[in-house]
Amino acid sequence: MKKIIAVLAAAFMFGTFAFAEGYICANDLEKGPINAERNEEDGFVLYASAEKPMEVKKNDAKTYGEDTFTQVISTKGSGSVKKMERIITFPVKAGEKITICCNNSGKNGSRPLHLVNVDTQAEIKLIPATSMYEDGVYADTTKVTESGTYGVYSTSGGIYIYKIEITK
Repeated sequence: MKKIIAVLAAAFMFGTFAFAEGYICANDLEKGPINAERNEEDGFVLYASAEKPMEVKKNDAKTYGEDTFTQVISTKGSGSVKKMERIITFPVKAGEKITICCNNSGKNGSRPLHLVNVDTQAEIKLIPATSMYEDGVYADTTKVTESGTYGVYSTSGGIYIYKIEITK
């Protein structure tokens, strides 16, 4: 009986730790328009509508670290946490890190990406998402202090999202 309890406890702990981390990568998604709320693996949700669409599309190859990205999630314009439009949300536990690989689709590099706590609508960070960093990919890592649902969106034009990763 003790062995069964130990095995179940270990399985439960492994399951808890496995769910705590996750990622979404544009390379893994089917290309095409996003015109409705779309649930992806690891609790990621893309909020779009016919009026405020997003799109997964092919892009020139960009490399960051060991990752080479050939597709992007394009927000296709500004979004909102209040209206839950053109925003990507995801669960994060306190103490975890959110790493976002992105750039903006503008020519002048002045389109910021907002990282927010969706539950409280508090802005956590304004990410510059400049168009040139490492091979055209801007990367930002933020450690969060509260568990909850977090999200990213732009308020001044389109942003290209390559990958969002949650790690310990």
